[in-house]
Amino acid sequence: MFSAEEVMNNRKSPTIQAYLKLRANTYIDQTRMLPEEARQSDGTEIDKDDERSTHIIIIENKIGKSAVFACMRLIEKTDEYSNNLPVEDYFDETFINDPAPISSIEASRFIVRHDEQAVRDEAKLRLMTMGLTYSMNQGLGTVYAVVEPEFERGLKAMRLPLKRLANPKQVPEYNDENVAVEIDLIGYGSRLRRHGIKPLALPVGNFDYWGESENSEDDFEEVRLYGS
Repeated sequence: MFSAEEVMNNRKSPTIQAYLKLRANTYIDQTRMLPEEARQSDGTEIDKDDERSTHIIIIENKIGKSAVFACMRLIEKTDEYSNNLPVEDYFDETFINDPAPISSIEASRFIVRHDEQAVRDEAKLRLMTMGLTYSMNQGLGTVYAVVEPEFERGLKAMRLPLKRLANPKQVPEYNDENVAVEIDLIGYGSRLRRHGIKPLALPVGNFDYWGESENSEDDFEEVRLYGS
């Protein structure tokens, strides 16, 4: 988990480079939700909201191979960064009389790319658990997201408690049809406790390891984009 400062000030580090290239490959090349102009000269994708976001990155760490294959960012609306969250601009008719409050966040750039279904499922669960646990521990408020209807169904399949705030509509900024949703933090915390799932209270700047390989943060010096 990385702070905004760690990402913005270390864009040339192998881990951050691979993370931002994963975003470019997914949102520009694969889904084409972002235009080619969004790609930076170094092949990465970054925007103005990254400087007010907490970034979660998952790295597959094997002997001789470390690769970023999943990520998510949490855009925070704070007193310092009080401008609209993207969801407020994309679905302005929903928020015109009831803007997102300070301390609300938006889950964004949710990506999981791996050949193995079991790994993908585990990564999705860990991303959501880390992100929502972080939000609860920081005392943050409402959690929003802008997602495709298919992804909304996937979140429901994960039994994520959410409420649709607006019907599907074409969002020009994403070149796709999207919906606005609100995630129930209290309901998600109850679900974790009910099913005995351990909340991942990961401090910013730290790593959480799982799997069979022997791990060390030093292994990430050669980290690259998954599949490269």
